[in-house]
Amino acid sequence: MAASSAPDERAARGGTPATHSPAIELGELLRQYQLGLVLIAGASADVLERPVQWVHVSELEDPAPFLTPRTVLLTTGARFSAVHDQQDADAYVQRLVGAGVTALGVAVGLHWDRVPAQIVSACDRLGLPLFRVPYDTAFIEIVQTAARLLEAGARERDVWALESQRAVASASLQRDGLGSAVREASARLGRWVCITDRSGRIVEFSPGSARSDVQAEWIRRETRRLVERGVSAGRIGGAGGGVQMQALGRRGRVLGVLAVEDRGAPDTAERTLIGLVAALATVQLEHRGGIDEAQSSLRDAIVQLLLDGDLALAERIAAGALTRVPRGSVVAVRYRTPEGVDPAIVEDLQSFDAGSPGLIRATLGDAPLIIAETRHLPAIRRLLLTRRILSGVSERGTLPQLAELIDQADRAVEYAVASGAEGPVDYLPALHDGVLHLLSGMPDARHRAESLLAPLRQHDRRHDDTIEHSLRVWLAHHGQTSPAATELGVHRHTLKARVQTAAQLLQSDLDSPDTRADLWTALRLAEKRA
Repeated sequence: MAASSAPDERAARGGTPATHSPAIELGELLRQYQLGLVLIAGASADVLERPVQWVHVSELEDPAPFLTPRTVLLTTGARFSAVHDQQDADAYVQRLVGAGVTALGVAVGLHWDRVPAQIVSACDRLGLPLFRVPYDTAFIEIVQTAARLLEAGARERDVWALESQRAVASASLQRDGLGSAVREASARLGRWVCITDRSGRIVEFSPGSARSDVQAEWIRRETRRLVERGVSAGRIGGAGGGVQMQALGRRGRVLGVLAVEDRGAPDTAERTLIGLVAALATVQLEHRGGIDEAQSSLRDAIVQLLLDGDLALAERIAAGALTRVPRGSVVAVRYRTPEGVDPAIVEDLQSFDAGSPGLIRATLGDAPLIIAETRHLPAIRRLLLTRRILSGVSERGTLPQLAELIDQADRAVEYAVASGAEGPVDYLPALHDGVLHLLSGMPDARHRAESLLAPLRQHDRRHDDTIEHSLRVWLAHHGQTSPAATELGVHRHTLKARVQTAAQLLQSDLDSPDTRADLWTALRLAEKRA
């Protein structure tokens, strides 16, 4: 061994590696032919792939307390004389394994002509890679070579990070910006990447081939927990492996969650790329979910066009307001949110339809409405049930049947309100159609209803009065004057006078249940005809 390779020189150190320092593979170091390193024990299938973040020199009997994980330890074996038997050798190697040491390098020709057999045996049995350092190779050469390789690896990661960030940013400018960015990031990271909305519904996922391996229900549950706790990020076990999850949005307003497959702690380059995806996803979700009055008006107009049967014009207008108009099998959902509703419910609803192809959330007749392809129905039900929103769900149909589907949803939500149901109620013909629905299809019944109400309508037109409307509200309150007057915003004596006027015009006894039933049926049939 050269004179410059004295033990003092071998003890050269360069400091402690950072937690997320660049790493090289052990095989890359062993393949540096000028060093002459030879692997003699602890070989396994992945031995050459083991990560190395630092090379350290120590002649202590127990160097473990001073070592960091992913370190290659070099020694001349000066203290191996304290290893008297196999038990001592096993204890020495076990301490190194416990400290996370990647490999042990022992110099020969100074204290030992060959590596002690007990050390070789211990490394073989405990799985610690052991390589021989020839006499002519100074430890400082190994340290410097490792440093150069680490530096080159760091430069490569910097280039990778820059190129990856540019590629993801460029992908986000495509029409399907968020989806393109997620696909590009997934390809660059070699991990699946997922974006969910506030409710945990998966909005974007890549690659599609890994979708079957991910438990969507687990993702949804953990997303809700993350949103409710207000935690910004975390690593969670489950869903077939570890998952890194990060809340998207700003303080006080979470829009969704970014989930990334966890294959070990990401390095700085990967963390930077994941952070970029989170930022882009936040911007995209805010853009999609931030529906202003103009966008809401466009959505309302699109629904009206669909009701009128003008699908072509609806699709042209939708190009600026929706991802895509619903196609194929669709459902209509009506829902009612109470006054003073929790803002989080509104955010959930906005988050739900943000960027969902084939779904429209609009207002029709001063009441909220969702028209969606049936594939969205499970997620809609889950959201409505979780938030205990009174709602009605129509049967499945097509866009030409939209008016009928909305009518079904209206009847279902009325039943939900009357019954106090918590969550969605499905439309059932036998339950919700009733006698009125049968009568509405009979021309004679509608003609009779209009004839019965004609005196009231003639009076209202002649005197610019509201006798018919007042009577309808009074009957809706089962003839109770005070609550009906409150709804109408008039004094109860005023309402009594209007009811008496109605009785005179109709020449009927409004205290009779038969008369009330006839009048209520007539009013409902006339309302349907209108």
